[in-house]
Amino acid sequence: MTKDIIRDKFLGPILIILLFALFNIKRTNDWLFLLIILLIGFTILSLVGYLRNDLYIKHFSLENEILLISFQKNFSKNREDKFSHNSKSLELVKFRSKSLLDPFHIITVRFQDENGFYDTKSFKTNKDKTFIELIYKLNKEKTKHNNV
Repeated sequence: MTKDIIRDKFLGPILIILLFALFNIKRTNDWLFLLIILLIGFTILSLVGYLRNDLYIKHFSLENEILLISFQKNFSKNREDKFSHNSKSLELVKFRSKSLLDPFHIITVRFQDENGFYDTKSFKTNKDKTFIELIYKLNKEKTKHNNV
């Protein structure tokens, strides 16, 4: 999973810099200036990508109307956080499949907390089975609450 997290965080900056270099390679005669600009741009974009806080699902369960997702933040394999919420308070659940440029499935959950405020969390997983099970269980739970 570490390899996929690295790809997730740094593929965007690499593609942006390559595209920028491709469009500017014929326009400039000063190769050193272009190289320095590309390195500075890559460093800044990589730093932003690295500092972005992503939540990667380790495992989940949905029992007795309680959604429990165990996840890790970025590269912290040893530290496992938990998201636990009543499925009745889930306002919106969005799913986005992985693509060529995005190696992770994304599940976005909008929920209402104890104080009545709305909050949104986005979780990522690269396991197809986990993604499909989560879609099935959350949709089943949502339709159960909508029919009541």
